[in-house]
Amino acid sequence: MKKIVESYKRKLAGEDGWVLKRGADLRIALCYPNVYAVGMANLGFQAMYELFNRIPEVSCERVFLPDSGGNPRVSKGALPNGRAPDTSHPRNGSGYDHALPNGRATATSHPRNGSGYDHALPNGRATAPLDEMREYERARSPLLSLESQTRVRDFDVIAFSISFETDYLNMARMMQMSGVPVWAKDRTVHDPLIVMGGAASFLNPEPIAEFTDVIGVGEGEILGPKLVDVILENETKDEVILALAQQGRGFYVPSLYDVSYNDDGTIAAYTPLAAGVPARVGRAVSAESPKEGSLRRAIRRGQKDIVEQLKGDEVFAPSTTIFAPQAEMGDRFLIEISRGCSQGCRFCWAGYNYWPPRVVPARDILAKAAEWRGKTDKIGLVSTAVCDHPEISEILQGLRAMDYRISVSSLRLDQISEELLDALVESRDQQIAVAPETGSDRLRRVINKNLTNDEIVDICGAVFDRGMLTVKLYMMVGLPTETDEDLAEMITLVERIKDRMLEAGKRFGRAGKIIPSLNGLVPKPNTPFQWEPICGEKELKRRLKWVSKNLARIPNVEVRTMSARIAHEQALFSSGDRRIARVIEAAARLKGDLTAALRQTQVDAAFHTSRRRSYDEILPWEIVDSGLSREFMQREDERAHEARSTAPCPSVNQCTRCGVCPTTWLADAPAGLVQLQGTVAPQPAALPALVI
Repeated sequence: MKKIVESYKRKLAGEDGWVLKRGADLRIALCYPNVYAVGMANLGFQAMYELFNRIPEVSCERVFLPDSGGNPRVSKGALPNGRAPDTSHPRNGSGYDHALPNGRATATSHPRNGSGYDHALPNGRATAPLDEMREYERARSPLLSLESQTRVRDFDVIAFSISFETDYLNMARMMQMSGVPVWAKDRTVHDPLIVMGGAASFLNPEPIAEFTDVIGVGEGEILGPKLVDVILENETKDEVILALAQQGRGFYVPSLYDVSYNDDGTIAAYTPLAAGVPARVGRAVSAESPKEGSLRRAIRRGQKDIVEQLKGDEVFAPSTTIFAPQAEMGDRFLIEISRGCSQGCRFCWAGYNYWPPRVVPARDILAKAAEWRGKTDKIGLVSTAVCDHPEISEILQGLRAMDYRISVSSLRLDQISEELLDALVESRDQQIAVAPETGSDRLRRVINKNLTNDEIVDICGAVFDRGMLTVKLYMMVGLPTETDEDLAEMITLVERIKDRMLEAGKRFGRAGKIIPSLNGLVPKPNTPFQWEPICGEKELKRRLKWVSKNLARIPNVEVRTMSARIAHEQALFSSGDRRIARVIEAAARLKGDLTAALRQTQVDAAFHTSRRRSYDEILPWEIVDSGLSREFMQREDERAHEARSTAPCPSVNQCTRCGVCPTTWLADAPAGLVQLQGTVAPQPAALPALVI
């Protein structure tokens, strides 16, 4: 165990901004179910660490899957836009389900084995990073927290921040390593409260429902403080769990619902088992001020300095909290500038489930950027739609004035502005990422991506003309109604883009690269494709191989291709119900061998992934009320099969189309807590759901 402690202390020595609070009333172990280098690139994880430690009564420490040279399940990631990730760039790491600001995903082949730091020996050589997983197994040590190296099972709350459903296996593995019973039914009042939050809780909490005591359904900036309030204001664990379930919106307690099944294996009903527990749990996007509980307790204790601090207006923009230069993306300051996207691409879970679109005001983004300028000259703007921010011009001007090197998330092709291109050129960014998704204009209407091949080539040409000659193209295979002719059009489109790059390259005296990233479509819950089956594994493998082989023949093209098997694994965790928990628990015991786990548990994976679901069927994830109308989703699926596109969201102040905006589902949201994209209020009181 001594070697593990030393490894953790080396990581802390390389960081700036970590916190260790002694003697707090409530101790929370915030767990990221992947290795350190991946977890520290996750904005959601860093945001919750900051939020919990801001609360006076709380001490929050981090916990990661131990680093290993051969982790059986260092997640291949799950892109919430419906693309399964390519194996060379398996994760998008921002925490809010957007591509990383340099257009790449976070690598799992960590150059320092995930430890984050090479340390010099007196002879000038670097130490080899510790294989922490092997050392844990050798020492038979329980899993420890990073900051104080405390046993995880000794904390009051174990909170998992899960952005990607493929990390469910790592969650189970970490619980096994902690000595905490994996199944909620096997735990007692003496065990920690097990909480799950993060983007995967929006998606489909059911595959890990029976592992957890409480699942946070919604955005953590609202739910984290409310969780703490309820824990501190109730006496027993059972009282806490019931009080959270009775909130009505934001907290799902699986043990308080009975799930019954029809003879054909589909879900018959969810039945609440306690008074005051809602039939469906509403997603928390906007609520009363999450500072209310902390403020009330500070007033009661006479803590005047804390009271004054809590009374202040503040926009909480999720951003880098701990500066760890050697972690993945650790050399730059990351900040989320907006959430949600108005375009309605039918495969994109992040687009639908972060509706309504909201923004962080430019003044708050620039203020945070100014605070961090002394630590780094690199900044990444994280968003599903960077150029949709109504103040993007002001943001770019302010950052350029600070001499920041600016990088952005994967760019929407129809939103690339001259000003943004200028900023990227100044930052010496040699590569951007764009997402044509397919080479077929017809298929783009199917998925509601309203661009033509001619427009895509012209836009890429504008990028090349600025001297940025390397472009990564996110492309999908296995879309509904896809034919071999559609796949052939993908080859033609890439050839046209390559030719346009070489034409521009002549003026610069060099050539760049076109990097298609081929991903299999994984139909996601709460999107119009939620009823669709995934393309069969054998057929998906054939299509990926054919496209990859033909693209590889084109000069200056470097193809990256995902695995059909990985896509099917992701689909199982995305679309499964509670019965999948047995598979996850078994696979964790079997060091990640999902095939063996399916064989051992005799679960039929195809039932959950490979059949067309009926519009009348109760879907596992519908225990969560996302606010999206079923009629709207069904209509969009039908339009997809007719290759009919739908216009982007109109003014959200007046729209009732999908059911989620303030005129409908959010009609009871208190004024001032939701700031809608397209309008930036001048006063701090008008805030998005990114408020604390």
